[in-house]
Amino acid sequence: MKQQDKPFPAWPKMLRDVSMADYSTLRAGGRAAGLIDVESGDELRVLLDYLNKNRYPHRVIGKGSNILVTDAGYAGVIIRLRGKFNRISRKDERAGRGIIRIGAGCSLAKLISWCSKEALSGLEFMHGIPGSVGGAIRMNAGAWGKEIGSLVQVLELVDSNGQVCSLEKTGLKFSYRRLSLADGENATGLGDTIITGVTLLLRPDAEAEIRSRCADYQTRRKGKQPVGVASAGSFFKNPANDSAGRLIEAAGLKGISCGDAMVSPVHANFIVNNGTAGATEIIDLMHRVQKGVWKKFAVQLEPEVEII
Repeated sequence: MKQQDKPFPAWPKMLRDVSMADYSTLRAGGRAAGLIDVESGDELRVLLDYLNKNRYPHRVIGKGSNILVTDAGYAGVIIRLRGKFNRISRKDERAGRGIIRIGAGCSLAKLISWCSKEALSGLEFMHGIPGSVGGAIRMNAGAWGKEIGSLVQVLELVDSNGQVCSLEKTGLKFSYRRLSLADGENATGLGDTIITGVTLLLRPDAEAEIRSRCADYQTRRKGKQPVGVASAGSFFKNPANDSAGRLIEAAGLKGISCGDAMVSPVHANFIVNNGTAGATEIIDLMHRVQKGVWKKFAVQLEPEVEII
């Protein structure tokens, strides 16, 4: 990892020289110079101000389900949203309404469980998807033909300078595995803007019905996706009108490996870590898959996983 030219920041509770393999569902990754958990919006803004003034690189991660830090490491501060960023609350108690507000650090598993107990439906299709709410919104996560972006009403953001804003759904543009900020006919990515919270519109339903649908989605996943091994979920985005898994399998790449990194024999769009694979092995395998699919079909697969 490239060293900083000046001493790294002294910040309460900061962990130094952290192996990101411990914070990634792929169980692989280089070292980060620092990792800080923030508990509130005020703390986040103070931290961003300090890091910006001292020109320290930084980035926010969720539950580590969609990132891979290269073995070269990250010479900056990794920020995780905790504390108040994990809260869920109702915003509208009127009959027939299900408006809730969720902090970006909340896990999808916690959110879906909470919605089931509160008899609020709409997120069952997300059952079994790892990660945080903020990451799911940023990537417009989805499954079974549904996406979380369709439920978003208001998005809460903090820009790289610590400025807070809220955007209604009319100011957002959701597309396949992407969220952009709408600006007339133009749309721009989020860049360094941090998602801190979101308001979703759900619908009331019987708790038993919601749990039944969650169980159905779980059954549909079982046997079709690898379990009990480290992975980042679907590794590649699906090309238009096709499936990355189908292309990878048809190219004869299902089950190939680089060291302990393997294209899952259960689902070809999963790269799994069968033991001690490092980021380099996973990235080498990613490139092999991309080259193989390109050679066979002239299709360039784009990773869903963010390489840092």
